[in-house]
Amino acid sequence: MRFYGDPEAPDHARIEQSAFPLSTRCVSDVHATVEMVPGFVNPAIVVCLVGAVAFVGVAGVKRWRKSGGTAAPGPANSARA
Repeated sequence: MRFYGDPEAPDHARIEQSAFPLSTRCVSDVHATVEMVPGFVNPAIVVCLVGAVAFVGVAGVKRWRKSGGTAAPGPANSARA
């Protein structure tokens, strides 16, 4: 078995990468193309990002409601009270 970057590897082997969707492929003119990123990774990244945005949104709404529907006082305003 040979790996990309080995001195014995033929010149026709190359790596193709993509950030969105996340993908890394080993491309060869002789052998089949091999996808190195499993298929569940991209949906998992999307689910985590959506969950993080939802968490921040819910936390912001709870803080807003706890303050009585007004903006929470910042550090400068709390010293005056």
